[in-house]
Amino acid sequence: MCLISAVDTGAQTNTWRQCLADTSPAAVEACTAIILLDPHNDGALVNRGIAYRRLGDLDRAIRDYSEAIRLNPHAADAFNNRGNAYRDLDDLDRALRDYDEAVRLDPHYAHALNNRGIIFLEMGNIGRAIADFNSAIGQDVSYANAFRNRGLARTKLDLFDLAIEDFNEAFRLNPTIGHGPEYAVALFGRGMTRRRMGDTGGLADMEEASRIFPDVAAAMEEMDDR
Repeated sequence: MCLISAVDTGAQTNTWRQCLADTSPAAVEACTAIILLDPHNDGALVNRGIAYRRLGDLDRAIRDYSEAIRLNPHAADAFNNRGNAYRDLDDLDRALRDYDEAVRLDPHYAHALNNRGIIFLEMGNIGRAIADFNSAIGQDVSYANAFRNRGLARTKLDLFDLAIEDFNEAFRLNPTIGHGPEYAVALFGRGMTRRRMGDTGGLADMEEASRIFPDVAAAMEEMDDR
């Protein structure tokens, strides 16, 4: 990723920091100022694209990512972020191609691996999804979302014990993830499995799952119908 090529001053440093900020309108303005000074700054284009995506302006986001890729075809982050925008548009084929390219350029790119796993999960290719989540976790053992996503994939395979382990690890790494509906579905599934095996503790799992997510039984039925 490129950085500001001009001689760094305090003002330029602050502008770059603002370009990276979460306040999206201000970030767009700051990134634009950098791009006007250095039109070849692919890093500023990627970050402006991220700001546009946060604002819901996916067309401008994709244009910025595409221009960054034109300037620097080796910018794995530009491909990954453009893939995110295509995923927002439900264009899974384009998203997958961009994630593939991001991983090809940087095989250690945990976020791209996780994002590609999400596409495989949405396409119903659970085995490849889990393989990508495994790889993402292998690159970053503190990647909470990758554990959560692997838990989702394992739930679809009725691997409820493993799914619960993943959800618990995701929650430990990032408590804001919470023990939500996905965790409740895995817990309810584990409870049903335990009851079928004659384990009376299964009822406790099901009751706890229903407390967390009252519609958990209906959600389980929807999964079975797919």
